[in-house]
Amino acid sequence: NAILVKKEQWKVLEEPAEEEDTEPIKKKNKKNNGMQRISSGKNSNTMVSVCLEPATTKREAASIFDPVVISCVHLDATDERKRILQLTKCLERSRNLLDHQRKGDDSTILLRPLRAIIVGDMNAEFVPGSCMVATLKEHQQKKKRQASKGSSSTQASPSTESDEAMAEVSACTEALRLTCAEPPTKEQLEDWRQLRQEAYDLVQDHCVFLDRIPTGPTRCAYEHSAVDTEDTATPRAMQSWKLDHLLYTCSDDDESDSKDNIGELRPLAYWATLEADPTSCQTGLPNATCPSDHLPIAAVFEIPAGQDPTAKENEASSAFLQKLQDFEKRHKEVLEQAKAELKEKEKELQQKELEKQKEAASNDPPAAVDNSKQGKKKKKGNQKRAPPSTEMMEMKREFRSRLKTLQKNQAHEREELVRDMGNREKLLLQAHCGIPWRQWLEQGAK
Repeated sequence: NAILVKKEQWKVLEEPAEEEDTEPIKKKNKKNNGMQRISSGKNSNTMVSVCLEPATTKREAASIFDPVVISCVHLDATDERKRILQLTKCLERSRNLLDHQRKGDDSTILLRPLRAIIVGDMNAEFVPGSCMVATLKEHQQKKKRQASKGSSSTQASPSTESDEAMAEVSACTEALRLTCAEPPTKEQLEDWRQLRQEAYDLVQDHCVFLDRIPTGPTRCAYEHSAVDTEDTATPRAMQSWKLDHLLYTCSDDDESDSKDNIGELRPLAYWATLEADPTSCQTGLPNATCPSDHLPIAAVFEIPAGQDPTAKENEASSAFLQKLQDFEKRHKEVLEQAKAELKEKEKELQQKELEKQKEAASNDPPAAVDNSKQGKKKKKGNQKRAPPSTEMMEMKREFRSRLKTLQKNQAHEREELVRDMGNREKLLLQAHCGIPWRQWLEQGAK
């Protein structure tokens, strides 16, 4: 894999020090027409990434553009789980590259969502019911709508659930290279659904939305089933696959072309694929017009120019952080008040029990003294504490039940708060709390 950069237009930014073993190798050639080849030594067979910013001498113009990370990938051809893991690694590397460029900004907590383009042979068709399609914005928003409906006690229609189940079975059958006569087992379908959830969580954990340029088929060859057959009389048919894709990070708004989303990647145009080449669909690839077994793909993106959004984002960030601090303060005060009440009640009960013990000791006759054991002293470690009273045990049980209810209510309030958050707010939450947002959702602040 490699990335070619027009160095008159783009500046290649440095990589983090911890990735020195995969530092880009820059090869310059007087005859390369101003192009700069970027390749990565360690993972160049499956992934190479580079962080770019406009090569302009005007600092004011460059300041309104966050860097963009470009990744070229070649995902595994046989295993959907490996493809998801490789995509995870790609997003992690993109985030590390971008965060490395923002380390020097100490003026404010300004964390904008990741801006990246991922392109290459992904060996997957992103069909409904697949795990790869679970990483896309359309599926993410669908899950979000389902979660909102679930909170309002509204369930999906039986027909919708049936369609989703059929799509999962079809995608699982295709990924495992099974046949209609040999459908996936119950265990295989359960593993498939779990992997789909992991793919969904992958994008959620990185606080991004991914969308796909709607390119068509890029690979054309004989059907897989026809290659292994011994029937030579029946002519073998050609089949097309959508294996090469362009993914890009996009806004978490429903309207991705909103004018308020300054700096968001906006696709403008893309190359046609095999749907516009009937000859290649008949002869397959490679052929006389395309020397590769995959048709190349390309797209044009726009990064809208506008006013520097820093002041506006700082104001929104401060308002959100203040809301988050008030939210955490209220939760902390409720828990501390409950614990203080327990201590006070525990102290009162201990005082009552002590008074009862003194009263009982004053009413009991003095015990006879055994002079033969008078010289022996009991060790302090052997002294046994009296068991807590029934009243004390009942009070602690009530407190534990009350505390569990409080924590459950607070967890529900955190779910409500996170449900309305965008990716940028989640990044701010992580920076403020020092833990992943999903961990905060489950456990609250440290």
